[in-house]
Amino acid sequence: MESEQVRSLTLAFLMIGSVLLGLFFLGVETDVSDQPPFIDGEEPGDFLIGEVSTITVTISDESTDDIYLEVSLNNAKLPDVYLDENGKFVVDITGLNAGEHSLNVLARDFLNQETRWYTQFTISYPEEGVTEIVLDDFETNIEYGEDAILSGNLSHTSIQSCEFVWSDSDIDESRLNVPVNENGYFFIQFSELEENLTISMEANCGINIYTTDRVAVTYVVEKSVNSDENSSTEENNDNE
Repeated sequence: MESEQVRSLTLAFLMIGSVLLGLFFLGVETDVSDQPPFIDGEEPGDFLIGEVSTITVTISDESTDDIYLEVSLNNAKLPDVYLDENGKFVVDITGLNAGEHSLNVLARDFLNQETRWYTQFTISYPEEGVTEIVLDDFETNIEYGEDAILSGNLSHTSIQSCEFVWSDSDIDESRLNVPVNENGYFFIQFSELEENLTISMEANCGINIYTTDRVAVTYVVEKSVNSDENSSTEENNDNE
């Protein structure tokens, strides 16, 4: 009788052990089959401002409904980021200025398995070229009382963005706008010069990238013998 009881107890322990062992291996298999979330996102790299407006990120997991998300743009946490029915979310980057930027994503499943994803991208302004004042080949030696011409072309990809000025003194203190057409051509006439004249010109152009050019022109007034004699005669008449 006792031997039968011992045998029954032994069989019961074996059965319980088998069940526990099966549950253990079942748990191991479950843990192995449930992998951490997988993140796949767009990486725009380097691009001109306005060319890329959004970055799409996709999360894959056995249960995307239970995914906890943490998304940061330039180290600032973004609120209200949710996965759609396809496991995707979209980050709007239209408000970013030119420069280097980063997007960080953390995804954690219900087993606290987490995956991190990171991309860095650079936004640049388009090239605008340089500012250049190109003068015509005009005469700078002027007869006394004659007119002087100042003409040429202002060169830049956006003439409308240019501030173009001239001065016959200190251009940083006193200046006038240079009349220029849509193609950059300018023409100024200085009438009846009686003494040497130096004209300074400065152009600042650009929408996002600014460049500057400066030039100076000196007109030398040449007095003829007749003009000197006339001046002397006028002075003598005034003295009389």
